Amino acid sequence: MRFCLASLLASMLFGCAGSLPAPEAAIHRHDAYVEVPYPPPAALVEVVPEPWPAGAVWVDGNWVWRGRYYVWQRGGWMKEIEGLSYAGWKCRLANDGRLLFAKGTWYDSHREPAPAPPIVTPAHTPPNEITVETEAPR
Repeated sequence: MRFCLASLLASMLFGCAGSLPAPEAAIHRHDAYVEVPYPPPAALVEVVPEPWPAGAVWVDGNWVWRGRYYVWQRGGWMKEIEGLSYAGWKCRLANDGRLLFAKGTWYDSHREPAPAPPIVTPAHTPPNEITVETEAPR
């Protein structure tokens, strides 16, 4: 019985894991963080559209802080541009207890923020009760 349970758990963990082409990973600069009063909601489900475009990388959607609330920014397949790297959103606690948030940001080879590459195919977000791409959570 334990073996069956362990096998089922392992297949769920590793069998469902996929590997999508991703951009080069970056780490946020210290000035990318802003103080927020609360963490973002759980991420929304996004459907990866097929077929995978040639020369594109997958970037997950993420929450963006808009001064008083979070807004969902849809992810998708983006054109890969050499020299750009991507740091996904991150929340962390400062040593003094403040909550800090950095939105997903693209950086150039000099670690300066760069414009996002063009989206080749946007992700599809199934309908839900929380938000659409341009609204705040209710």
